[in-house]
Amino acid sequence: MRKLGPLALVATLLLVPVDSASAKTKVDAFAAKYHLKGTWKAKDADKDGLKNLKEFKLGTDPRKADSDKDGLKDGDEVTSGNNPRKADTDGDRVKDGAEHAGVVTAFDGTSITIREFATGKKLKATLDTDCTPALAEDETADDSGFDDDDSVDVTEDDELGGFFQGEEEEEEDVDPNADASTCTDDELEKGVVLQSAELEDDYLVDYTLA
Repeated sequence: MRKLGPLALVATLLLVPVDSASAKTKVDAFAAKYHLKGTWKAKDADKDGLKNLKEFKLGTDPRKADSDKDGLKDGDEVTSGNNPRKADTDGDRVKDGAEHAGVVTAFDGTSITIREFATGKKLKATLDTDCTPALAEDETADDSGFDDDDSVDVTEDDELGGFFQGEEEEEEDVDPNADASTCTDDELEKGVVLQSAELEDDYLVDYTLA
């Protein structure tokens, strides 16, 4: 019978797969640690929005909805792009739960629905738009408040002209053709995460994107 040399024996041993057995051992150990049985992979034991198998892959606790105790459920951490194993993902000394109010679940340009991360409740409101209404065709903007005869020619005095020029630069450009009935916010859409949201009388009056 032919005998294998040392190099051939080593090559034969390298062909034996060990990754699958190792992975199976880790999954079984995870299930045993958290007392998961049956078809546990497809279930959500802690009702945090993540399946148990996903919790295994992320290294989170399938028995605790908020693994890192930052005030944000593990599923909401994933939705908002945070680390469910780190209470302060961006390292700004503010816990993730305090920086994320909720996620937009529906928005049609006027009406908005936000799901609160803290309570899971859905809040419906109307967007409070603030646009300059269009001027009528026979109306013109009054720039100075003076009659033509009393207007000041700022070009005659360099110092005075410079003062008024500086004032004009600080003024915000306003589109006279803006129509308040068509005002929308391009930043808002379904799936957008909000850091904060202020509602008054069923109107969304202020918000900050996360």
